[in-house]
Amino acid sequence: MTSTATAAGAALQDEIGALVLDLLGAPSPNPPGDVRDVTGVVTGYCDRAGLPYRLDRPAARRRNIVVDVLDGAGGPGRHLVWNGHLDTFPASGPPSRPRRVGTRVHGRGAVDMKGGVAAFLTAARRLRDGAGDLPGRLSLLLVCDEETFGPMGSRGLLERRPDLLGDALVSTEPSSLGLVRVAERGFLWLMVHVPGHSMHAAYPGGGEGAILRAARFARRVADLVAEVNRGLAGPHRSPTGHDEAMDRLLGEGASRIVREVSLNLGTVRGGLAVNMRPADCRLSVDLRVPAEVDPRELLGRVEELAREVGGRVEILGQGRANRTDADADIVTAVTEAVARRTGRRPVPSTGIGCTDARLWRQAGIPACVIGPDPTTMGTDDEHVELAELAALVDILCDSARQYLSGEA
Repeated sequence: MTSTATAAGAALQDEIGALVLDLLGAPSPNPPGDVRDVTGVVTGYCDRAGLPYRLDRPAARRRNIVVDVLDGAGGPGRHLVWNGHLDTFPASGPPSRPRRVGTRVHGRGAVDMKGGVAAFLTAARRLRDGAGDLPGRLSLLLVCDEETFGPMGSRGLLERRPDLLGDALVSTEPSSLGLVRVAERGFLWLMVHVPGHSMHAAYPGGGEGAILRAARFARRVADLVAEVNRGLAGPHRSPTGHDEAMDRLLGEGASRIVREVSLNLGTVRGGLAVNMRPADCRLSVDLRVPAEVDPRELLGRVEELAREVGGRVEILGQGRANRTDADADIVTAVTEAVARRTGRRPVPSTGIGCTDARLWRQAGIPACVIGPDPTTMGTDDEHVELAELAALVDILCDSARQYLSGEA
């Protein structure tokens, strides 16, 4: 690599690093989902970069931003959509100060997904400055309400603006540059309400407290998941046939997890005091399901278990597994761009988690995910490598040019 190229790469990393720090300096945990401050960081960048945008205000503290990166000035053609989200996981403790340490930027949301948002914005500026006569449209959607799969982010925006489905979608959710995510498991998010009888804990009568009942329910749901997974046991191959790459890049067992139902009890709330039987208990249940499992059937069995302890189930969200063909034009364009930039051809994979890309796939629009290493996502030391984000900027620009020009 020449000294000029090295200097240009370092300058790009510095530019992205400064933008990521600005985004991290405007916390946007969800809940509560207030993205006004980080929206201001994005719109300020767009103003300086000459990127035209429109604000969508679905609620008082919620914002979605639609950036018209390319608006068809180069002639009619395909419509490519880039999608990212501005909200983050809440911190498990006092949020750490956003900081750059060498080639890394640390802070809540660095990986999921303010690093990816910074890559999108930087790529948008570069493409708009140098698009020439590139045909078609390119829209960048930066949304709220993704972490809770709420109605005010991409879902609501697409209901109001179905034209933003476009012809293909790319997301920079965490994936690693060695994998192009073309599929996702489905999900079933529930709140289970279990009643009890409030009274002094030391006295007889009154029956079982709500928390003990909820614990019995939780054990039975875990047993149900184990039973379903035994029925799914088969050839030890991932849906896309790339077990080794998934386990190497996402952690040992990743290729197995995408073939199974997984269970997480995210929150447990109930009771007033140590010496009182609790009158109620609420458990949030997160179930992820492969394509072979219908979330509706699983829901019916969970509801039966809840009724056994006198409880009821509230549905917070649900969706089936979804997939884009690995030979779709947008997947080809992204795959070839990664290979040119990194020297290695990424493999198609199934995402362990869910993203807004599912909304496009469910509407019949090809969608794929390419983003930074997810290893530290959601941890107390979440951080992203600037070299990876710089490579992502090149990949986004290159794949957009290839897709919009019709070469893919």
